[in-house]
Amino acid sequence: MEIQQSLGYLLNTSARLIKRRLDMHLKSYGITTAQWAVLKLLSLEDHLSQAEIAEKTNADRATCGAVIDKLISKGLLQKELFENDRRSYRVKILPPAVTIVDKVTLLAENVNGSAVQGLTDTEISQFAKCLNTIISNLGGGIDELDS
Repeated sequence: MEIQQSLGYLLNTSARLIKRRLDMHLKSYGITTAQWAVLKLLSLEDHLSQAEIAEKTNADRATCGAVIDKLISKGLLQKELFENDRRSYRVKILPPAVTIVDKVTLLAENVNGSAVQGLTDTEISQFAKCLNTIISNLGGGIDELDS
């Protein structure tokens, strides 16, 4: 099989192209796709810990922490200490970020729509189901490889 027909190659290439297209739109808002993922998550589930954000965005804690710090420096997020544990904090989305999320959500939907143009709703649903199965199959695989 040629590399261009490999499932991993096809998934990686399509993901990179979607990310690149979204990055073009996000540039005018001064955010990256990683920052967008955190903002979108917090717009749906505010007041999460860094660990919860990392888990829900499938990122490692250090990278997630850097993204959060960058968004705080941009005035889009704020950290609040837990009342019962002064060593831990929750991350809160601020009004300027909500405005960005409202505008960028439509752009992200348009990019996704462009990506699946020509596919039927049934094909899109089946494709999403297949991708979720792959993610489920391999989601814990990194730690398992070290064993």
